[in-house]
Amino acid sequence: MEIVIAVIVGVIIWYVLKAKKEASETSINPNLNNISYAYNIVGEQSYQNNLKKIAGPKEEESKFFECQAKVSSDPFNQYDKNAVKVEINGLLVGYLSRGEATKLTGKVINKIVPAVIDGGWKDADSTGSYGVKLAINNVYDLV
Repeated sequence: MEIVIAVIVGVIIWYVLKAKKEASETSINPNLNNISYAYNIVGEQSYQNNLKKIAGPKEEESKFFECQAKVSSDPFNQYDKNAVKVEINGLLVGYLSRGEATKLTGKVINKIVPAVIDGGWKDADSTGSYGVKLAINNVYDLV
């Protein structure tokens, strides 16, 4: 009888450990807070080196690097006095589009928001650029 109980306990422990292992293998970079990264920025193509420094070199699998972005007014921008820049770890990674930034004219923007760096893969068939998405619904979330 003791042997039967020991076998049953052993089987239960084995199933629990197996389930934990499978759960950790299927969620390489889980989005634990269920954050929606829905807002695309622009200009990331010009800042691929900065994004590589932050997210790491391109690999076979696409990146999904969660981080915090500083979104701030850039009134001294030589191309657009209404520009709103996006920085991660102090490095410039892009901007809000000109049309979206215009909606914030006259407002000083300086906000930290959740962000994700995605893309950035390199395999035998193709290479993908890094991109950045912010966890905001629209530009008015930055005010």
